[in-house]
Amino acid sequence: VPQLRDRGASAGTIAEFLLYSVPHTVALTIPMAVFLAVSWTFARLGAEGVLTRASGERHGVRRLLVPVLGAAAVVAAVTFVSNTQVVPRSNARLGAVLLGEPMPSTDRTMTLGELREAASVARSEVGAAASARLVRYEVEIQKKFALAAACMFLALAAAATAIRFPRGGKGLVFVASGVIFTGYWLSLIGGESLADEQVISPMLAMWMANAVTLGAVLLLLR
Repeated sequence: VPQLRDRGASAGTIAEFLLYSVPHTVALTIPMAVFLAVSWTFARLGAEGVLTRASGERHGVRRLLVPVLGAAAVVAAVTFVSNTQVVPRSNARLGAVLLGEPMPSTDRTMTLGELREAASVARSEVGAAASARLVRYEVEIQKKFALAAACMFLALAAAATAIRFPRGGKGLVFVASGVIFTGYWLSLIGGESLADEQVISPMLAMWMANAVTLGAVLLLLR
């Protein structure tokens, strides 16, 4: 905002900048919001003794998890549509507002179809530059799927943590959130860096955090 003011941007331009900043921010926070929502709800169920009773009943835990997974799947689907269609277009407009002119197309401003087409072109070319472009496109493609799927993985993680520690209460929500958020985003950012350096594949880089989360869920539920 200070940069825009220094350029003499109008209040309308600043408002437009803030508006187009929302989709990118939401894309990163929705999976974590799902984790918090499920953690908070299951902490209440634990305090009321519901989780303890469900653990002692046949299919009791399953009955608790099915509606949670259903709701998380709906959020994941909406997130996927937003990540593949809304976020790239808003990023392009955001860049145009900052630059004061239309910005060149990048991996962050392409829809899923455009990314796949660009990746296909880069795959047909040779050279280090083409390989680097291909990796960036593939990372962005995998990220769109992985962030949407994270809604389900993190919902499972929240439920599994509460089931494993039914008396954890609000303290468990805050501690688990801090651990999960830090670990997930470090894995995501580190994976992207390793993929850009062509140390690991884009798919492994972007799905590594989800895989680790699923492994923790299985251990907790076991």
